[in-house]
Amino acid sequence: MNQLKALKRIEPRILVPLTLGIMFALGDESSNPKGYIMQGRESLIVKIVVFCVLFCALFRTMDILIHRIHAAKDRSCERHCSGFFEYGYAIKPWLKNAAIIATCWLPYEFWLFPGVYWSDTSKQLLIHYGAEQFTDHHPFTLTYIFGWFADFGQQVFHNPIYGLYLLIAIQLIAAPLIFSWMLLYTRKMGIPQWLCHVELAFFALFPFFPVMFSSLAKDTISVLFFIPFCILFIDGIRTKGTSLVRPRTIIALTLCGLLTCLTKKACMYVIIPSMLLMFLIAGVSKKAKTIAFSIGTAIAVVMIIIIPKTVMPALGIAPGGKQETIPFAIQQVAHDVKYNNKDITPQERKLISDFLTIDYKNIPAAYDPQIADPIKGTSLRNPELFNDFIKLWLKKTAEHPIGHLEAWMGLVHGWFSFSNNDGSPNDMVVCTESAWYYEPILKYVPQWPLKANRSDTARSVYNMEQSLPILNALFSRALWASILPCFMLYLALRRGKGKWSRVASMLPVDMSFAYLLLVPVSGMGGEPTRYVLQLICIAPLFLAFMSTTTKSDTIR
Repeated sequence: MNQLKALKRIEPRILVPLTLGIMFALGDESSNPKGYIMQGRESLIVKIVVFCVLFCALFRTMDILIHRIHAAKDRSCERHCSGFFEYGYAIKPWLKNAAIIATCWLPYEFWLFPGVYWSDTSKQLLIHYGAEQFTDHHPFTLTYIFGWFADFGQQVFHNPIYGLYLLIAIQLIAAPLIFSWMLLYTRKMGIPQWLCHVELAFFALFPFFPVMFSSLAKDTISVLFFIPFCILFIDGIRTKGTSLVRPRTIIALTLCGLLTCLTKKACMYVIIPSMLLMFLIAGVSKKAKTIAFSIGTAIAVVMIIIIPKTVMPALGIAPGGKQETIPFAIQQVAHDVKYNNKDITPQERKLISDFLTIDYKNIPAAYDPQIADPIKGTSLRNPELFNDFIKLWLKKTAEHPIGHLEAWMGLVHGWFSFSNNDGSPNDMVVCTESAWYYEPILKYVPQWPLKANRSDTARSVYNMEQSLPILNALFSRALWASILPCFMLYLALRRGKGKWSRVASMLPVDMSFAYLLLVPVSGMGGEPTRYVLQLICIAPLFLAFMSTTTKSDTIR
């Protein structure tokens, strides 16, 4: 009887940290130069046990801590304090906190002038200058924007980089204002004032933010629309749909959602489901759910039908390659070619060569367990073979499930490991110089800043902050990519009614996490840092939302 009672007390949500522990064990096992996950069964079992215990204890401890924080806040009858730091939902505190954040960012802005530019930025500028075919491989709207600012810089300053830096300056003004809004909104949700101090310090002093927003890429621009979308999304839920029926909110939510997708196409799979599935959230009025569904449908129609079928053909823009939708499948088939080529028939070998731009015979040498790009390329030789390739992938998955798991873990282990393949810490790599670029850009932009004003200083200070004990946990890719999203899911699945409603209310986090599971690289270079940017930016908002909804619950 006592055993049955003990079993009943076990919450099903314990599966979340257990699953995360298994993934970390696999991620740590695959963090080696060859990407193997079955080097030793004993070590894998030990890692599974250690990580499962670690995350179960961590999640339980944090859950209890959250309840105690809110209990202490309720007992203290906390009142608004009129000190220097203010968090009231008003214009003055908003501007003051934004100014504090912006001021703390100034050293990095000075060191990184005239901005940091990624390889994708150089590719889009080459498209603008006509050196590359105009495709939607990178968002065409951003290609136009980058081109316009580069042309403006050339006309006014005789330097395209200064024009592009104006766009970075806009980012560096907008980001503190948006973070300050988020800070005040989390206070409005009910988090204690001392936690607001912590949140302000995080936005102002975490060097990741000024470094990223001193660079220019689709991710840095898209997230500036994504954060307001998430604030409006949560406000709609908290007000039970009241705010969603206001015309200005409808316009703002639609524009923010659409601009997020236009500047980063992958965000379609975050924005659209979040709006369409709001009907799952209890307490929101039927009218608000209808409006949310209509907004999601409208954005889907624009992104999936109007733009690719009408706008792009009219502008002479070719669609992006389909290979970007299946990097994991391409990597898994490449794994078969390298390690199980005896099982591949001549017809299948021909299909692989005809579908991919790389020849079958070159795949074993080109295969890299950490990144799909050497095999995936930037286009397909014959896109018409897409369905045939998917059938081949499904067949090989059934034949070699462990091999396909190994290939997939090689791509996503950066989200589920504390170490890289070379044994170094799995920290976020940021760019402090524009050294990743396509060579032809120097012909069109000879002023390309191979080194920023004081990039070495920025790199040195960033590395020092990243090495500080305890604080260095904030620089871990895995913390933001998987640990915090899973912890929020753990909070959402607590005992009581409305579990699935709470899960649906954090769909922007859920879908951002799901997107990371399909990326072509996670454990090397700076690309993973860009991919995880949006989760880092919205984590404080959704952590506050999930934790404040637990106030009335009790720990069992």
